[in-house]
Amino acid sequence: MTNFRSWAPILWFLALPVLGLAPLGPVLAQSEEAPAAINNPNPGADLWRAVRGHLDSPAVTQVGGHDNAVLVNQEGERWMSIRNQKLIPQGGDLLIMVLLIIGAVYAVRGPVTLRSGAAGVQVQRHSVSARVIHWFLAGLFIILGLTGLVLLFGKSLLIPLIGKSAFGVTASASKELHNLLGLLFPLAIVLIFFNLVRNNLYEKGDLMWFLKGGGMIGKTHASAGMFNGGEKMLFWLTIILGIGVSVTGYILDFPAIASWIVSVSPDFSQYRHVMEFSHVIHTVIAILFIALVFGHIFLAVFFVPGTLSSMTSGKVDASWAEEHHDRWYAEIEGDGTKES
Repeated sequence: MTNFRSWAPILWFLALPVLGLAPLGPVLAQSEEAPAAINNPNPGADLWRAVRGHLDSPAVTQVGGHDNAVLVNQEGERWMSIRNQKLIPQGGDLLIMVLLIIGAVYAVRGPVTLRSGAAGVQVQRHSVSARVIHWFLAGLFIILGLTGLVLLFGKSLLIPLIGKSAFGVTASASKELHNLLGLLFPLAIVLIFFNLVRNNLYEKGDLMWFLKGGGMIGKTHASAGMFNGGEKMLFWLTIILGIGVSVTGYILDFPAIASWIVSVSPDFSQYRHVMEFSHVIHTVIAILFIALVFGHIFLAVFFVPGTLSSMTSGKVDASWAEEHHDRWYAEIEGDGTKES
């Protein structure tokens, strides 16, 4: 008891801070509550919204040109991401895959040979005008395809091989060629359409050609007219893809078209958005078009020997005509178009 009395003053002294702070608990709890929001708008908010192109009335500038008062194009980052992370790698994968499939088919199947051998008699298949139009389109496509591939894949593929300086010259020349010759591509599409459309309308026998896989399924012959079902599909895909790549290409060549689209379409707020969208569509169509032409070249040059001569000399062997286009051969057999 004596010990407790001697320690009591000390314990009482130590307890004073705790007892004294107890009434402050509610006060401290109130002080921890979030302060009321202060309505103090940023005076520069309107300025930065204008800079980013969010205001209905953009800033006034003396600089001429399209979207001249828009300083920051946020959609540009999205377009660049799509181009670099999707179009380039996936487009390259698609083209490589098509080439691998073509190589595998040729390795397994080999070229299609004539069962009866060459007849030694020539049949006129394509006129001079048809061949000129074909090679006009083919020449444009080859140049546009190569220059387009340089612009799309060149930075990652060519710079390590030829260096930045040489690539700069190559890319600049490719861009100029692509833009200039691209203006002629719609003309080639129109010419090929009117020249070949009459013989590329689908007929009843074309369905059977597809069911037989062009003669690769089953042992019976796949009957065909002037053009078989696959060639007709190539024709119509060429027209459709050609129109698509031409329209988007013209938009990229002439920004005034993009500005007009902005004026009539609520889906785009800036002409650059139209350009970016057109570039993506243009690239996708072009890659599909190139893949399609890979298949066309393979079939005409390597897989079905004798086909290429129809677009060089305009003539094919009579046995080739009879085995691959029997209905057409039956039509022209009595017309005196054979040559020894």
